[in-house]
Amino acid sequence: MTVMYDSKDHFRVIFSVHGTVWPSVLPLCIVNVLFTVTVYVLEDFDVCDLTFADDGHKILATMVAFLVVSRVSAAYSRFWEARTLLSKALQQCRQLSIHSAAFTREDKSQRAQIWRDMIARRTITLLSMAMKVLMDPEKTIDLLHYTSDGRWKNTCQELLSEDPMELVAYVHASITLHKKYLKKELVIHKELKLHQFASDFTNYYHELAKFSATPYPFPTAQMTRIFLFVWMFSLPFALVHNASEPYSVVLIIFFITYGFFGLEFVSIELDDPFGDDPNDLEMENLSNVIIRGIEEDLCGTQTEYTRG
Repeated sequence: MTVMYDSKDHFRVIFSVHGTVWPSVLPLCIVNVLFTVTVYVLEDFDVCDLTFADDGHKILATMVAFLVVSRVSAAYSRFWEARTLLSKALQQCRQLSIHSAAFTREDKSQRAQIWRDMIARRTITLLSMAMKVLMDPEKTIDLLHYTSDGRWKNTCQELLSEDPMELVAYVHASITLHKKYLKKELVIHKELKLHQFASDFTNYYHELAKFSATPYPFPTAQMTRIFLFVWMFSLPFALVHNASEPYSVVLIIFFITYGFFGLEFVSIELDDPFGDDPNDLEMENLSNVIIRGIEEDLCGTQTEYTRG
């Protein structure tokens, strides 16, 4: 999950490996260094001169830098938007439980507790299934596009459904059952308030689902990747052209490769904020905190629905 670090601890930040792009980018750095050494040796021993002037390469560098930086910026914006929406979605579930408990705090009857338990059970099931679906991009796309057969069944096993949109209907139904279970019915504006929290959760869930169903535009990603690979692996030809010794060129090639390819891999890492990778959002831990809060609000104790 999300890597937590102390930004003031320079040593740990620089030399940490967990959650970094080093495992992905290091092989490319080594390949480009070996490529650079090969070009230099071939030229130095007059086998063949593969180098060329770097004038055109400098112009191409501007475009590559623009594309890579733009991609990182867009990926980070998507990541932060997903984190914001996740917080808001979780907040709606907690607000639903808090207000349900507050509106019925004077009703100590057993039937009122049954109603609160029902609200808690179905809200927790909805939240748990929503998090599970969001962490599986294929399932998210499948549900959004209605491509699975046999999914829309109105049976007694509704809480086992994989579609959060089907589950939220049972949360709304539970809210309306206050007339049956409470000694004193909720006034209309309180009932609507509870429905609004469930509806807002639905809206935020759909906003979160779009990150799986709508990736970063493919043409831009493809163009960035093509320019990056062409420019990076042609860089040795340009730098070796006027180099008097290989050591400085090798060092420069290594860190330029790490810098540009590293930024691209950072973008790839941020493209999908859901899952269990080191830099993904702490969806399970955050949802478990909300689940414990719902249990405390409505059940007074933790139930079997707590995960983790």
